[in-house]
Order: sequence, then structure tokens, then C-alpha cells
Amino acid sequence: MKKLLPILLCLPILFNCANKTQENETIEQGNGWKLEKQVTKKVDNFHFTFPSEGYAYDNRDLYVRECIDDLKEDCAIIKLPNFNDPIKIRFLNSRKEMEEEVGMTATGWTNMWTKEIHIVAVNEFTPPIKHEIMHMISMTTWGYPHDDLIWLNEGLATYTETHCNGYKVGQIYRYLLEKEMLISIDSLANNFYEEDDMISYHQSAHIVEFLLTNYGIEKFKELWKKGFYFFEEIYTISFSQMEIEINKNTIEKYPTAVSIDWNVFKKGCY
Repeated sequence: MKKLLPILLCLPILFNCANKTQENETIEQGNGWKLEKQVTKKVDNFHFTFPSEGYAYDNRDLYVRECIDDLKEDCAIIKLPNFNDPIKIRFLNSRKEMEEEVGMTATGWTNMWTKEIHIVAVNEFTPPIKHEIMHMISMTTWGYPHDDLIWLNEGLATYTETHCNGYKVGQIYRYLLEKEMLISIDSLANNFYEEDDMISYHQSAHIVEFLLTNYGIEKFKELWKKGFYFFEEIYTISFSQMEIEINKNTIEKYPTAVSIDWNVFKKGCY
């Protein structure tokens, strides 16, 4: 994703880690070749790689535990009984490292085909672990969604996070509604990544929250697999009617909009 960074239990994950953590020294080998410093660890279907120094390394055990817990919670959200596919998670010390690895300065990146996740872990913001794991399990299980449902994909992943800057997605949506900052569904469906990501991600997350809470996972999966064109057929009302429901429900739940300093908020989640 861009700046961001998104109970039933799935199959229990045992903490039987590899007996030895592998660590590599940086050794210049001539002609531009060198061994990179890194540490690795396997925990069931997870294969972790961390730099051998820096913030990510110092917090490696915390992040390993968080990945394990987040996988369980993400499975519960989409009613998935288990997810046993191997997942390779590489933690990085900076956006620059991310750009060198995947070609973009994101804080999180997921490749469903290679089962790889890259995550930047620094002290300035919360690494989007739960967000990226949700991308992995949902896209692996249901397939890559239709192009007009990028908002649903990113919305689901964003919904998994408990808050952004202390606000729930419903509270953020209420603020956007109050300030008339919400993006039209046509723009979400057709130009998602061109919109302000702090609006588009959280607006989509609240829509996902409403769909899952009020209509369940089966209709959600059907929409994911068929595409936005089939929204009215699946939910029996148009999206414009659904949007009225969402707005009414949100105002009832949050009668007063929270006060957000948008200039601070738009810098990203912490």
C-alpha cells in the first residue's frame, strides 16, 4: 500500500521454531559481490528474514509474535478455518530499502504469487503487518479481485487494523462525511490509487466493515469474485442505496464527528 502503513481461530500455530537462527556476516567477495547481513527464522509456515541490525532487528521477536497473532485474527475476520501456505516475510529498515527491493517506497508490499511480504519497520509509524497478511490470505484464498474492486481489497486489509492515529475506521469515515471529503464510488472503483490514500483507504475500510457486519462473509466473497458490476445482484440494493444506509448507520453510531487535525493525520498512521 502507499502510506498505510491492514473470534474463531484458524489452525493453531505451534511455536516450534528452527533450532538455530542463521546469521550472515557482510563479506566483500570482489567484483561487486558480497554477502548481506541478515538473520532468518522459521515458525511453522512462516519464514522470517530480518536485517542483522537496526530497529527491525531489535524488535524481531515482537514482530514474529505479532505476525503469528495477526494471521489468526485475519483468518477469523474472513471466517477462514486455516491458512497453511508458506509465507515469506522480509522486514526492512527503511523505505529506501523497500524501493531497492520492490521498486516503490511503500511501507508494506505483498506478492500473492511468490508468497512474499515486505514490511518496513521503523519507530516513526506502525508497520502494516496485519494489513499485508490479510492481503496474502484473502488473495491467495479467493484470487485477485476484479480491477474495479481494488477499493474492496485495500479496504479489507485496512479494516483489519484496530485504529489509525487513535481513531477507528468508523470515526474517520464520520469525520470525512461531516467535512464532505468522501470520494465517489466511481472514483474508488476506477481511480483508487490516484485518490488521497488517507481518505480512500479508510473510507473503503468502513464500507467493508459495514458489509461484513450487516451482510456477512458469503456475499462479500461473491462480490470479490464477481466484480463491482454485480453489487446490486448480490446485495439486492444499489450501491447508492447502500451508501445511504452506511451514512445513516455511521451517524447513529457516532452522532458527533471527532475532531481531526487533517494536516497531521494525512502524514500517515502511527
